[in-house]
Amino acid sequence: MKRACLVFVLFLAAGLPAPADDWATTGKGGSAGNLTPAQIEAAWAEMPKYEAGQDQKALLAMNWVVINAMNDPNQRAATAARLAKVLQDPATTPAARQYICAQLFQIGTDAEVAAVAPLLLDPATSDNARLFLERVKSEAAIGALRAALDKLQGRPLTGVVNSLSIIRDPASVDKIIALTKSDDPMVALAAWRALGNFGSLPVADFLIGGLKKADKAFAPLESAAVRTAILLESAGKQEKAMEIYGLLTQDGRSLAARQAGFRALFAAAPKGRKAALIAQWSKSTDAAQQQVVISQLTALNDEALEETLNLKGLGSKVQIALMEELASRQGDKMLPAMLEAAASDDPAKVQMALRFLGSAGDPQVIPVLIKALGADEDSRRIAADALAQRTKETVGPALLEALNKQVEIREQVVDILSKLKYYEAIDPLVKLARNTDPAVYEGAVEGLRAICDPDATDLKRMFALYLDVPAGAQRDYVERAIAFICEKNPKVPDRATILLGLVDGHPDKDQAAFQAAVLPLLGRLGTDAVYGKIQPLLNSPQPELSAAAVRALCNWPTAEHAGALWELAAKSDSKAYRSQALRAYIRVVTLPSDRPEAETLKMLQDAMKLADSSDNKNLALSRASSIRTLETVDWVAGYLDDPALAQTACQVIVELAHHRFLRQPNKAHFEPILRKVEATAKDKSIVELAEKARMGM
Repeated sequence: MKRACLVFVLFLAAGLPAPADDWATTGKGGSAGNLTPAQIEAAWAEMPKYEAGQDQKALLAMNWVVINAMNDPNQRAATAARLAKVLQDPATTPAARQYICAQLFQIGTDAEVAAVAPLLLDPATSDNARLFLERVKSEAAIGALRAALDKLQGRPLTGVVNSLSIIRDPASVDKIIALTKSDDPMVALAAWRALGNFGSLPVADFLIGGLKKADKAFAPLESAAVRTAILLESAGKQEKAMEIYGLLTQDGRSLAARQAGFRALFAAAPKGRKAALIAQWSKSTDAAQQQVVISQLTALNDEALEETLNLKGLGSKVQIALMEELASRQGDKMLPAMLEAAASDDPAKVQMALRFLGSAGDPQVIPVLIKALGADEDSRRIAADALAQRTKETVGPALLEALNKQVEIREQVVDILSKLKYYEAIDPLVKLARNTDPAVYEGAVEGLRAICDPDATDLKRMFALYLDVPAGAQRDYVERAIAFICEKNPKVPDRATILLGLVDGHPDKDQAAFQAAVLPLLGRLGTDAVYGKIQPLLNSPQPELSAAAVRALCNWPTAEHAGALWELAAKSDSKAYRSQALRAYIRVVTLPSDRPEAETLKMLQDAMKLADSSDNKNLALSRASSIRTLETVDWVAGYLDDPALAQTACQVIVELAHHRFLRQPNKAHFEPILRKVEATAKDKSIVELAEKARMGM
């Protein structure tokens, strides 16, 4: 509250814009506060009439009146007295009263207390008034604050309680103690906090009594007790402080209170006793005692740390902290202990050990880290990160061995090999990728995606794998991986060159079955050379080849041949070809491009007209979310009444409304559409998103 009022003063003094005709009064130019008598009297006349939000010319001038008065004791007293007189004038506005209180905070004395004290009872001026009285700190000022305890409530009362505690007025202690039982939680909490500022024996006795009676943790009481004990100790009243600290250590207190108590008792113990306390508390199951020991470890020498570590029955947290402290000092000397800890049944200890082993250069840690890949999630993450940071030469062979022998950690091993880009893993991964179990081949193929380069050596192995695995899901998986590898080649026209060479050099290149197998793969690469191979086969008399060519065209990664797809979708005699081509057309025309959005929307609308199944219509509608225009919103909204398409329409409208640049300028347009989405959507999350979008969230 004090800070708020000081900010108010500074705000008025420096932060307010001034009209151009009064620039000189701000000190930012001109006379720098050298006001004429006429300007001064004009400010005195206007200031009492000030209302919040009005031109602050008079207040800015009054700032200089007060600043200039600070240099002359007589002028200061006269200015303060005149401010007090204006303050008492019934015609003075509430806003002006706040301003005057803020100025009196700067120059007022005990002489103005009588004028300011009544303002304690007005919530609008209470804070400014009490801060002035708190600064003056005379008998009259303290008496006014004390008297207000019986008259105020709520926030103003909490402020006065705080001020009296900062002053440390002994006569207000009993009343503040009584306020700890207030029905207003805010007042009661303020009273407890205030008690912690006194550091007096009467307050200490009250808090000691409270601690003795308390049957459970109570943070306000404990916090006040800790603060009081600190103040008593600093004042030389050690015995009373230790009594409080002792009570704070009792069972049933909060962990923070007990830690504060034990920490103080440890600090007060004779030097020769501290080693015994560390030994005793290190073996304790008490979390507070353990935490105090841990906080003291940095002060112990290596010998003391080692002696403590060798104690039997150490608490796990203390043992871990001891080992970490020793490891930070002794480095590799702690390796044997850390290897032993890594085999512990305590996950926290294992993780601590793994963090150390991860930075150790000794090769004997590698098997331990690999083994940890099968442990709990946190240990697995620590070990994997550590292994991935090592050189390929140091961890690669061990990882390959684990890849072949330890099935349970194969997924983690593949991920690390991928991050290392360990080329020696390609052949073992290819072997695993031939396994027909998805749980095996999917991870292996993902590893190959990451490791392989778009060169002849790697693509030859991947192409052989592609031909070896059975058609269907497994071959599709490998197909997408090969396309991904080829896309690593920055020269787009050359991405298919190596594969085309492998195809043309294959012994079965003229066999229809072979051509049908490789065309879909080539289609994913999207080069002119590939299109030259595919296009003649679209109308092949051999169904196997035409089907493969259609699929290859449908796999095309760009909209370059959208026209050919549309031709197939509109005119093919095969219903299957028409559907495949239409779905591919819908996909490619909605990919990011330089095409005008209106043109893309027209292409999508044409595709919707051509669609003859709800699946294809829903696909066309769903892709509309990539065309972020108001025309798209209206088009999609037209399907909210279609039972087969309404839910997709709801999803798309919500996605479009998510874009503020589209929604904000068109709130009125979106309003009825989003309300209809809220009434139509079956998915509660869509309803919530529509409501948030409608409300501008």
